[in-house]
Amino acid sequence: MGRRILLVVMAAVLVLAAGCTGLGGPEPRVVEDSATQDLSLARGLVYNVKAVIQNDWADGDVTVTAKLIDKEKGFVRDEVSTTIFIPSGETREVSLTLDGDAGREYQHSIELS
Repeated sequence: MGRRILLVVMAAVLVLAAGCTGLGGPEPRVVEDSATQDLSLARGLVYNVKAVIQNDWADGDVTVTAKLIDKEKGFVRDEVSTTIFIPSGETREVSLTLDGDAGREYQHSIELS
């Protein structure tokens, strides 16, 4: 009876260990990013933000958030997010458009989750 319990416990441990190896998700990082200003008749002043995202771990979804930050006052003027799938070891380019105000200076930031 003791041997049977030991075998069941060992089998459970192996199943749990095998399942845990699949729990690791992607490990994204920004390898390149840029922002350019443009005028849109429909939206006014816009910033086109491009980011190249590298996934250094497992396949998975990555949420990319771009923020447009007012340089003088430090507040976030606009924020846009998108979710993309990136296979392990691959890169993806993401383009997002943020709205700004004429006469203000901005910086952009990219966050990954």
